[in-house]
Order: sequence, then structure tokens, then C-alpha cells
Amino acid sequence: MGFTDSHHLRKMTAGVCMVLAPLLFLAAFIVSPKLETGAVAQLRVAASHIDRFYISGLIGVIGLVLLVPAVLGLMHMLRERRPGYGAIGGALAMIGLLGSVASAGVGFAIWEMARHGAANATNSAVLHGLLHDAGAMIPVYIVGEVIAVGFVVLCAGLYLARVVDWWMALFIAAGAVCIDIAFPAGVLALGIVGAALLLVGLGSVGLMVIRETDADWEHTPDYRGFRPAAGMSS
Repeated sequence: MGFTDSHHLRKMTAGVCMVLAPLLFLAAFIVSPKLETGAVAQLRVAASHIDRFYISGLIGVIGLVLLVPAVLGLMHMLRERRPGYGAIGGALAMIGLLGSVASAGVGFAIWEMARHGAANATNSAVLHGLLHDAGAMIPVYIVGEVIAVGFVVLCAGLYLARVVDWWMALFIAAGAVCIDIAFPAGVLALGIVGAALLLVGLGSVGLMVIRETDADWEHTPDYRGFRPAAGMSS
């Protein structure tokens, strides 16, 4: 594979993942049973919808995996014009991704508990500790929330670098924040809305990346038809 071919492969991989990752998140939220914030309630929901709970978690994990090249693609788009935003936002997003994967692992543990004993005293006590004890909650759940901060920084950089239109950056940032809030708030509808916003915003950027030339990917140009947000100069 030549130099140009390798650049084309990276471009296509990033673009496709920008479309597929939020699409899978939306599918995961649609399939998911009700989100709960309490240990006993969450175990009961998982036990009542054992297959949906597992499928939703599996789809979500695949989406998280695909989000890695998508984030790397956004960082690539910022490397010449706003490298600081790309480095800081990308690093925060990756740290948040690690926390989100750990949180997804807990989801599979909940699924296993639901299959064997459901909301018995032992399972409830263990899950309550994961949800509320600082030693487990910080690395498993709080770190995962950092992903939204990372996406907000990336989106600010994308807009300031003029490589996407304002609504793309806004939808990506708003979608990431909504998804992050949905889990601790236990509001499934908020997750669905957030995933839909992320799909429109990040998916649009992904389609743009897929369609652009390898030369444009190597040196990201101004977004064609760029319009500043209301109240901001161009």
C-alpha cells in the first residue's frame, strides 16, 4: 500500500466511524430498557429485559470502539489550525472513552447478576457499592463523564478552525453532553435525543470526510459555505 493509499484508508476509516459510532449509540438507546439509578431497580429492570439489556450493552461497546478512530479523525482535522484544541480535547475524550468502556463492563456484570439471583441481597450490595462508593464510582463512572468535556473542546476547535459549520459543532457537543447526563439521571429519552443529535452532527462531518479528496483530508480546508453563528463575526 502506497503513501497516498494509506492516507485514503485513514480518511475513509475516520469518516465511516464518525457515521457508524453515533448510529450504534442511537440503536443501543432505542433497544435499551429503562435506565435506573438505584442498584435494586437496575437489577430488576435487567432481569425483566435480559436480552434487550445485553444487546443494548453490546451495541454500545461496539459504538465506543468505533468512536476511537472518529475522535482521532477530529484531532487530525485540527492538527494544523487548532492543534491545542485537538490535543486537549482528544486527550480528554480518550480518557472518557476508557471510563465509558469500564462502565460498559459493569453493565455486563449487571447482566450476569440479573441472570443469577437478580436483586438478591448480595448482588444488590455489590452493585450499590459500584454505584455509590467513591473508590469504584470515580474510575468507573466519573472518569467516563470527561468524554463530554473532550467533545466540547474538540467542537470549539472545529468551529474556530472553520472546518465545520456551527450547527455541526453544536450538535456534536450537545449530543455528547446529553448522553453523559442520561446515565446518572436515569433518563432514557435524554440518551436517545443525545444520540440523535450526535448522529446528525458527527455523521454530517463523517460524510464530509468520506466525500472529500485525499488532499483536503491531508490539509483540511475551510468548510465550504461556512457561516458564523448568530452574533459572531466571520
